[in-house]
Amino acid sequence: MPIFFDFSNEWIAFLSFFAIIMGFIGISELARTGLKLSPELSRKFVHVMVGVLVSLAPFFLQTKLPVIILGILFTILNAVALKKDSLKGMHTTERISYGTVYFPIAFTLLVVLFWDRNIVVFIVAMLILAFSDTMATVVGERMNSIRKFTLWYDQKSLPGSTAFFLTTVAVILIAFPFYAQLAHIQSLSSIHLFQMALFVALITSLAEVVSKQGSDNLSLTLAAAISMDLYLYNMEAGSLTSLAAWVLFSMILGYGAYKLKSLSISGGYGAFLLGVFMFGTGNWDTMLPLIGFFVLSSLLSKLSSKKDLNSISSKGSQRDIIQVYANGGIPLVFAILWYTSNFSSGWLYGAFLASLAAATADTWETEIGSFSKKLPVNILTLKRVTKGYSGGISLIGTLGGLIGATTIALIAHFTSSVTLDQATLGLIIGSGFLGSIVDSILGAGLQTKYVCVKCDSPTEKLIHCDYETQRVSGLSWLDNDWVNVAGTLSGAGIFLLFYLLFI
Repeated sequence: MPIFFDFSNEWIAFLSFFAIIMGFIGISELARTGLKLSPELSRKFVHVMVGVLVSLAPFFLQTKLPVIILGILFTILNAVALKKDSLKGMHTTERISYGTVYFPIAFTLLVVLFWDRNIVVFIVAMLILAFSDTMATVVGERMNSIRKFTLWYDQKSLPGSTAFFLTTVAVILIAFPFYAQLAHIQSLSSIHLFQMALFVALITSLAEVVSKQGSDNLSLTLAAAISMDLYLYNMEAGSLTSLAAWVLFSMILGYGAYKLKSLSISGGYGAFLLGVFMFGTGNWDTMLPLIGFFVLSSLLSKLSSKKDLNSISSKGSQRDIIQVYANGGIPLVFAILWYTSNFSSGWLYGAFLASLAAATADTWETEIGSFSKKLPVNILTLKRVTKGYSGGISLIGTLGGLIGATTIALIAHFTSSVTLDQATLGLIIGSGFLGSIVDSILGAGLQTKYVCVKCDSPTEKLIHCDYETQRVSGLSWLDNDWVNVAGTLSGAGIFLLFYLLFI
């Protein structure tokens, strides 16, 4: 990108950006306190101005390290300000929101992933966050009584979502060719530009509505950048038809899973987005193992005896969006990293498979373990516990987990275009299985647990027998979803450790 102003030192540019952003925050505080500007309006002022400013970073900074540090610094600053309830002009809303923390996290991740890969994608994604998100809020608030809906946690409105979609299309149609010309990147034809705008607006709009307490600042920004890059990649590869077919098929799968009550409505939307990104980033190499996990696990769930398990589980048999990403989020991260490495780092693909193998092993341990005639034992104390108890294991369930991890490795071995030798396959199976063991240990030792005050049954639910349950052990924030994330991350981490050391 051309440099608009050549600072004598990039750290001087860094300090200038920091000072300007703090200036915007100061202006919003003065406007809120002195001019009695509404907190929401002052917050959106900061949102737009900072979004536009950081999108211009490539015109003032040539290396990404100062930009990354800027993002990390403001993540910490915003988190502290939110906790201490200060800088209200920046983060005050009528609801609890961590959007001001998600904003710099999204910015930092975009710098890491796209600063060197495609700087125009970075700029346009930040502009979508700045303008489309603001337009959705403004329109939604002015027409707040019309067509409200909730797909997961945050309440949205049809007018606001429509405004977000149309603004995203406009931002791409205007900003992408302008910045592509400045970056000396070949411009798109009108038809490809319009198709990309519609595709990105669709994916980003869904990522915006499926949100919780401001998480859309993160989800929509990443969705915008990744979907934009996926369109450009598939356009150059001549595979746009395959991508479009999979988007349509993912819609059908998500809707079908919802109608079959395997997924809640938020889970259906989450599975759709997961499917689009997983196929887009790794084609069938990542998609077929993922399909194997969800289809086979769903079949096991239908066949297994779930009465005792559902009485303990906090969410029942329908997976919501949190459960979808608790199992599929870490694999998706490694799929994206593998994609952005231009598929040159095979160890990232192995880590993807190991994390998915861990999720499969953990799920199959629970489902197959439900067939056991004996009660499971606590993995730490070896005492008998109720079926479905987190950290409870059985011989048949443990063998089921090993079979699950092996199944994922074999699916990849027979269908993937990536050559996996026997040592790597064995490491994927072992790492996935050990990841599920980590899951069980955390479930037994640290996961929060409750007891029903009426029937005295152990449970993960906050309400049981129509009474509020009592927490008896574990960390209050560590629920089964976070334990699942830790398990899948452990599977990938164990694989990477041994792969980099011995293979």
